Amino acid sequence: MTTNAKTDSQYSVDDVVENLKTIDLPPDWGDNYNRLVATVYREIAKGKPVSAATADALIKNAGVELEAGREFLAGVGEMNDGGDIVGSVGLSQNQHPHRFEVDGVELATWCAWDTLFIAPAIKKLAMVSSNAPGSNAEVKLEVGPDGVTSPEGSVMSFVMLEPGDISTDSLESVYMLFCHQIHFFPNREEAEQWTRDRDYKFAILSIDEAYEVGQRAFADMLRVA
Repeated sequence: MTTNAKTDSQYSVDDVVENLKTIDLPPDWGDNYNRLVATVYREIAKGKPVSAATADALIKNAGVELEAGREFLAGVGEMNDGGDIVGSVGLSQNQHPHRFEVDGVELATWCAWDTLFIAPAIKKLAMVSSNAPGSNAEVKLEVGPDGVTSPEGSVMSFVMLEPGDISTDSLESVYMLFCHQIHFFPNREEAEQWTRDRDYKFAILSIDEAYEVGQRAFADMLRVA
């Protein structure tokens, strides 16, 4: 680990995409599971918990074996007390730092970067707002299948982890070590200040670059969504 922040002049989009591959994010789920995740996103985006019966129907329609699909969704999701799905692979009906509104439904994402590929996956325009750590400055975006509109100069911190730093089999590990270190900032200076004393290396990407990383990293899901 290092305490030296890195910027996008040292880490390109290609570098970030390759780093994600080394830590197995996203995992190589295959077309059927990618299709299942995308359809669960769409159900969550309706704003109501996804019942077990609905989840079973989504599993069947995605071409996934029922018990395997149930185990998969339990492993990547948030459940309410009744066992219904209220969040999955980054999109949630619970409160999280990054607000994500679709068709008037108020949702949230685990990670700032989630907003940039989930909107294309559900083929919807999302209104995104998030507060930068440190200054608490609000950054507002519009994200959709065709791209992102963001304030001039806004950026994203993108943590560059090593395989030994994170267990992608653990939601807690992904959430705490990956998601908690990816944020929107109103400008590069704030991002550099926040990353400077952190324990890992960072890329600092423009929002358009971060959107491109999402398109490339989740290309298989977006293809079948």
